[in-house]
Amino acid sequence: MKISPIEHEEVYVRFSNALRKERVAIKKYDIKTHYLCIMEGIQVIGIVGWQELGTNHIRLKTDYIKKDYRGKGYYSFLWTARMKAIYKMYSPAVMSAYCTTMSLPKYKKEGFKVTRESNNGIAYTKLKMEKNEKL
Repeated sequence: MKISPIEHEEVYVRFSNALRKERVAIKKYDIKTHYLCIMEGIQVIGIVGWQELGTNHIRLKTDYIKKDYRGKGYYSFLWTARMKAIYKMYSPAVMSAYCTTMSLPKYKKEGFKVTRESNNGIAYTKLKMEKNEKL
């Protein structure tokens, strides 16, 4: 198992169809989002992303693990790697995410609160960080 950065273009080519089927939004062109992938052997099996929205606000996005690899700890491992990367680059006061039913349990487990939910089941979650708090 290996974690490494991955470019948006590669994420789009490899995952856009699968992401859309699971209602995970992705744009064709995006220069603002940073991504990490998790690999098993030479196969990319999952991705997570984040974007700086403003001073001290990070949006977590594009969480996806291929179906055959879910429930095996890959998402948690990738989540931790993403949080470490964020804390190396930023000092967020707020983190937020739009979550599908697939990712929402992890966000709730990590302390994110649902602040609103759309008719299509997408939940907006938010975590306000205490001063000097790190996940």
